[in-house]
Amino acid sequence: MSAATRLGLVAGFSLLALTPLSGQYPGVYPGGYPYPYPPTYPGFGPGGYLQGQASVINATGDLFVKQEQARIEREKANQAKLDTQKKSFDQRLYEKMLTPAYGEVAAHDQALLLKRIMTNPMQAEITSGKAHNIMLPFLTNVALQGIQGPPIILDQQQMRYINVTTTGEGGHNLGILRDGGKVKWPMALRGSPTQKKLDKLLPEAVTAVASESLDLKTYKELTKEVAKLTDELRTKFHKEEIDGGLYLDGKRFMDSLDSAVRGLAEPAAAKTLQGTFAATGRTMPELVMNMAQKGLKFAPANPGNDTPYFALYNAMIAYSNGAADSNAFKTQFAPVNLYENYYDKTTKSNIK
Repeated sequence: MSAATRLGLVAGFSLLALTPLSGQYPGVYPGGYPYPYPPTYPGFGPGGYLQGQASVINATGDLFVKQEQARIEREKANQAKLDTQKKSFDQRLYEKMLTPAYGEVAAHDQALLLKRIMTNPMQAEITSGKAHNIMLPFLTNVALQGIQGPPIILDQQQMRYINVTTTGEGGHNLGILRDGGKVKWPMALRGSPTQKKLDKLLPEAVTAVASESLDLKTYKELTKEVAKLTDELRTKFHKEEIDGGLYLDGKRFMDSLDSAVRGLAEPAAAKTLQGTFAATGRTMPELVMNMAQKGLKFAPANPGNDTPYFALYNAMIAYSNGAADSNAFKTQFAPVNLYENYYDKTTKSNIK
């Protein structure tokens, strides 16, 4: 290709490039470019670098501020906890101040029980000795204060039928065996070979206990025969050989006998059978002080011996009402110093 030709082609292409293609690529977009680019691009260049550092500093500052705010809120929460604890403590003190102590509640309940027993007792509470035992501390306190109630003389013949037992553990009622082991059998228990065998064993056992010579063999044989007679009574009732009334009389008797036989193994059984532990006293103060000094309480009545218990209950009520009278005579000193029997000299010196 000659130089003239090449020069012509170059000129033609240059002219073509400078000529606008109005059909395909118009020189001006109607209404402007529909997707304009933002005038600047943040994050590029020196300005974007400085802006990034400023953002880090702002974030760090916000973090420190929020941490301090969190500490302040935590401290407020701790102060609120302390305030709640203080209010709770004040509330507990308030409730404790208005709530009676256990001793006060017990004393109040005991006073209500004493009032009911002295005004409206059940017959079973009298024959079981429960009513007498509830009134006994009150009468003992009256005697210790030297308050003299009306001069009530106790019937010594009836006092022989009042059973007592020790206040410690066990405390079985030996009253049914106090007549040398001779018992009065109810009709439902009479005539059986077991009953006749017990008629021989009981006096022997009582004599052995009184002399503190009861052996284990005799005691086991006695308890075995008592259990056997109880089973025989139950069998008679199931076979309808006896009615309900006879069965209940026999059951009550056997319960008393079983308790007495078990009490033969107690250390205080000899003193009870010998009469050392007994409800003695011609007057009410003598009776209650004797019971307190020996650590005794009233035991249930023997079957058929309910009358002396009602008589003693009525005497205790009459004496209590007279002693509670504001015009009752009061001695200068208590008639008996109960502490002599419960405290040694060292304890008494500490009490002073």
